[in-house]
Amino acid sequence: MIKTKDDKREIEGLKGQIQKGKGVDIGTMFVKCAYKEGDEIVFKSQRNAFFEVEHTDFTKKILDNSKVKYIIKEDNLYVVGDEALQFANMFNKDTRRPLSKGVISPTEKEALPMIELLIKSVVGEPAHKGEIVYFSVPGEPLDAEFNVLYHIKMVEGFLKTLGYTPKPINEGHAIILSELAEEDFTGIGLSFGGGMVNVCLSFMSVPIFKFSVAKSGDWIDQQVAMAVDETASRVSAIKESSMDLSKEGELSKIESALSIYYNHLIEYVIENIKQEFAKARRLPRIANPISIILSGGTSLPKGFSGRFKQILDRLKLPIPVGSVRMASQPLRSVAKGALVAASADESKK
Repeated sequence: MIKTKDDKREIEGLKGQIQKGKGVDIGTMFVKCAYKEGDEIVFKSQRNAFFEVEHTDFTKKILDNSKVKYIIKEDNLYVVGDEALQFANMFNKDTRRPLSKGVISPTEKEALPMIELLIKSVVGEPAHKGEIVYFSVPGEPLDAEFNVLYHIKMVEGFLKTLGYTPKPINEGHAIILSELAEEDFTGIGLSFGGGMVNVCLSFMSVPIFKFSVAKSGDWIDQQVAMAVDETASRVSAIKESSMDLSKEGELSKIESALSIYYNHLIEYVIENIKQEFAKARRLPRIANPISIILSGGTSLPKGFSGRFKQILDRLKLPIPVGSVRMASQPLRSVAKGALVAASADESKK
């Protein structure tokens, strides 16, 4: 049994005809959908989380009256999405995630119905049968082993059931489609997510190489927590609310540790990019310096782009680099890029 409600759109009051094609960012922390209404892009979002609550008739009635999304499975009741975090905070517990490191969690037995409901709640019904939807997928990890193909096929199945024609798109490639139209879609897209960092080098919209590494925001939280004997949740709260990587001088113990592990993460990503350049056999001749676009929740602390530039200047890539900048909307760029791909395919019909 599944209960859903219509989510509030992140852009309200738009008028105009809904255009064909949608883009979906299936991230470790959030599921986001982008579609066009008139000349505007509309975003819908749900937190990628669920929380088990006591299953009674009274609880079910309260949830129904409040239009809270939930699933009942084998006599267990799970609150899903944004409300799951509210319930977890109320009980001072952690939510559970249906995704781990960018793919459907192999250790979370309730992951499949949860991610299906979350996708349905943001994507909704297709504008026409077979409407094209591009959904984000991580690159093959260089430093971990997990099944990206299984993840792709399961998400494809959920979207086909809703009446869509689903197509996967690499997360880093989606950032390039979102941000580099004026540079002929040539450059490097970097998505610093919760579970992993995704990287794509593109030339004239064609991916040259793409990969992921299994270190990112969650890894930073865990490493800092161990280093300073704090909880990962407290470290994460400081990282997301007040961390300033451009700050010099006196830092707190947690801030100092965060700075150290941000340095390590950025160095790790750049070194892996250099290795991929070294392995690539037929690189196109790129005449002009390329841009690097930074996005994702882990890139949000103030001063992140400046810190990235400092480390890049020291480590240097084997090709000239021009602009290094944040995406225009770092938390929405993947969904927007997936929408660009879907709209282009719909226009060919």
